[in-house]
Amino acid sequence: MKKFVRVRSAVFLIVILLISAAVSSCKEDDGAGYTFKMNIENNPRNLDPQMTEDRESVMIITNMMEGLVKELPGGAIVPAAAESFEMSEDGLTYTFHLRQDREWTSQADFSKPVTADDFVFAFRRIFDPATNSPYRGDYMCILNASGVLNGSKDPELLGVRASDEYTVRFILEYPYYDFLSLLTKTAAMPCCREFFELSKGRYGMAADAAASNGAFYLKEWNFDPYWDNNYIIMRRNASYSENSRVYPYGLNFFITGDSSNDRADFSSVDINCFITGEADERLFSESVVYSENIKTAGLVFDLDSPYFKNKAVREALAKSLNRDAYSHILPDNLTPAFGIIPSGITLQGKSYRDIVPDRTLSVYDAGSAELWENALRSAGIESVDGAKITVCEDFSGIDMLYDITDRWRSELLFNCGVEIVSQNEYDSKIEAGEYVIALAELDSEHNSAFEFMSAFTEREYFRKYSNPSLVADINSSMMSVSLTDGTERFSAAESAVIGDYVFIPLCYEKEYLVCDKKSADLAYYPFTGTVWFGDAKYFS
Repeated sequence: MKKFVRVRSAVFLIVILLISAAVSSCKEDDGAGYTFKMNIENNPRNLDPQMTEDRESVMIITNMMEGLVKELPGGAIVPAAAESFEMSEDGLTYTFHLRQDREWTSQADFSKPVTADDFVFAFRRIFDPATNSPYRGDYMCILNASGVLNGSKDPELLGVRASDEYTVRFILEYPYYDFLSLLTKTAAMPCCREFFELSKGRYGMAADAAASNGAFYLKEWNFDPYWDNNYIIMRRNASYSENSRVYPYGLNFFITGDSSNDRADFSSVDINCFITGEADERLFSESVVYSENIKTAGLVFDLDSPYFKNKAVREALAKSLNRDAYSHILPDNLTPAFGIIPSGITLQGKSYRDIVPDRTLSVYDAGSAELWENALRSAGIESVDGAKITVCEDFSGIDMLYDITDRWRSELLFNCGVEIVSQNEYDSKIEAGEYVIALAELDSEHNSAFEFMSAFTEREYFRKYSNPSLVADINSSMMSVSLTDGTERFSAAESAVIGDYVFIPLCYEKEYLVCDKKSADLAYYPFTGTVWFGDAKYFS
């Protein structure tokens, strides 16, 4: 069993057991009062919301802090630290009216009301060149953001202003379709100037230098790279729970350095839940499982290849793929993909794939053998020799690739191999461009169609790909006020990529949160790998 301290005294052990028994006896019948336990692989780098991006830090910050709005697991965005908000008709002004019952709490007994100035200060920190926040590019739609960042404008001119103590207003340079989603990121969470200055350069680096305005506060943070008993202890924030009920008594996160033992720890009841990309029918049948499609795997090409620089050749291969034919050999965590954006992506609370069905985006053509022959002839190619699909050994759909290449061999007379390599070798080959065809997995760090489609202008797979209209569609997609207009632009960008055949979607990939059956109401955010425990219940 995992432990927080090495017990050296039998008397001390008895005291601990008596306290645990007392807490257990007081536990409510509605599942409240329990301390949830979960492994995290790495030590959080920094619990400064405006600075950190790693999954472990985001996990802790999400349970420790609260922004103006929050995303529900289904994708809907609702008020959080704000009790209400409104948007102007032109989409340029967002006004948030704060709850007046939120307070800052810390291990060091710091206490102060959360006010509009805390949000203003947070955003000024994002654009302060001295902060060097990795999030500054995400919020450039805010009025005068670029000028504040480059030092040509005073920070007070930034379009984030406190109208009064409990009203904060955002003024944008241009309409930004998914601006509310940006406000759900950890970077948009408040920062108390007084506490920040009291931390004297240690803000977010230790338990006594981290303040909470959310469901839990940071009680202990122990990490020593030369010790195997590293952990984070969080406890219910009483001032928060007085007004917005928090069910658990606390959270214990074990910093393991290795996620390979999560299943064993879960099975031995050391932890209540874990996140995995691998399906396990036996384990899942005995657990509560939350899942969502968050990645899309597909084929990419070396566009300098004498074979695949030709669009007609790529098109013939794309249309030769009968996704229904290989669906039966896919493991449970994969489903056939006809589009690029997976169903886990939501727009204003609705699944993108429900709004824009994907079945017509990638079409199988039974006459693809003739298409292939004509494409080779028009490109002046007699045959395609030495082609291989480079794939990382960790990809769970390798049998699908063998099925596809077998069909190419029999139907197109195209001999293509499958090259399975380690993760390090795969990364090196992609970076160096040493592949002809590769299996690429596209993902996003947030629930954002914009980030997903931006892969085609930013990822290394597509350095040789240029489509000005695609870039225009991606950039303009976010400068929309209505759901209809934004969705149409995303759809146009997705269709453009598929129509250029630079990425041939094969399958969507799921990620799972697996919980014991006594647990309920954990909120799971698969793109950030985050679990929010504020409403979690445990029925013993």
